[in-house]
Amino acid sequence: MPEEPVPAPADPDARQRGRGALIGRVVLGVASVVAVYLLVQRVDFADLWQRLRDTDPVWLSVALLFSILPVVGSAAGFLAFSPGRIPFGQITLVQLATSFVNLITPASAGGLALNVRYLTRKDVPVAVAVAVVGLVQTMSVLVTAVAITLLLALSGRNMSDAPHVPWLAVAIVAGVVLAAALLLRFWPWGRALFVKHVVQPFREAGPELRHIVTSKKRLALAVVGHLAVTLGFVAVLAASLAAFDQSAPLILMAVVVIGGSAIAGTVPVPGGIGAAETALFLGLTAIQVDESAALSAALLFRVVTFWIRVPIGWVALVVLRRQNAV
Repeated sequence: MPEEPVPAPADPDARQRGRGALIGRVVLGVASVVAVYLLVQRVDFADLWQRLRDTDPVWLSVALLFSILPVVGSAAGFLAFSPGRIPFGQITLVQLATSFVNLITPASAGGLALNVRYLTRKDVPVAVAVAVVGLVQTMSVLVTAVAITLLLALSGRNMSDAPHVPWLAVAIVAGVVLAAALLLRFWPWGRALFVKHVVQPFREAGPELRHIVTSKKRLALAVVGHLAVTLGFVAVLAASLAAFDQSAPLILMAVVVIGGSAIAGTVPVPGGIGAAETALFLGLTAIQVDESAALSAALLFRVVTFWIRVPIGWVALVVLRRQNAV
C-alpha cells in the first residue's frame, strides 16, 4: 500500500501573522464604533447645518482645496526625517489616517503612535522610530514658535498674547522621565532591557540619524513642510471667513490658527472636540470678527480641516492595513 503523505507542519509565522491581522481588524472595528459614538454624542448636526447652510459654495470649494496643503505639508515634514526610502504617497495616507485615530485619542497621541507603527513596519527599530517622530514634532514646535513670535511682532501685539506654556504637562513629563531614570539606575534587569532595545538600536542607526539631522536638504524640506501646514490652515480660515462675508488681516489669522491649535493641543480631549472650536471662536472675536460669523467660520474651519477628514482617514487606514503598512 502506498504511504499516506505526511501533512506539512503549520507555519508558526503564518499563524502569528493571521492572529495579528485578526487583532488588527478587531481593533479597527472597535475604533470605528468609538468614532461613530463620539460623532453622534459630541456634534449637534442640526445646529451645525443651521449655521453652515448659508455658506458661499465658491469659498467652501476654496477652503476644501486649501485643506489639502496641510496634509501634504505634514507628509513632507515627516519624510524629511524618515530613514530609508519612504513612499510619499503612502506617508500621505498615514497623515490622512491620523485624522481618524486622533478622533478617539487625546492630544494627537493616536497619530503619533500610528507614525511610529508605520516606521516599524518599514523595519525601523522602535527606538529609532520614536526618535524620528520626536524630531518631527520638535521641528514643528520650533517652526511654530518662530512663526508666532514673528507674527506677534509684525501684528504689534504683546508677547503676552502668545499661548502659555502648559507647565502642568511639562511637570508631568519631567516626573515620568525622572522616575524612568531612577528605575533604570536601581533595576539591573530594566537597565539591560533599555540597553538592548534602546541604546543598541541607536548605536546601529547612529550614522543615519546624524546624516538626517545634518542634511541641509532634509532640514529645508522639514521647514517648508511645517510652514505649508500653517499656511494651509491660515488659507482655510481666510476662506471660511470669506464664506460668511467676513475678513481679517492674514497676520492676525495666522496668530489665531497657531494660538488656537496650541491651546487646543493642551486639552486632553479626543480630537480636540470643543476645545479647538472654542479657541478659534475666541481668537476670531478678539480680532474684531462679528461673533455670529466668527462661530460659523470656526465651525466651517473645523468641518473642512478635521470632520471631513475622519471618514477619509478611516478609508486611508483600511488601505494601509491591506497594504500591511501599519
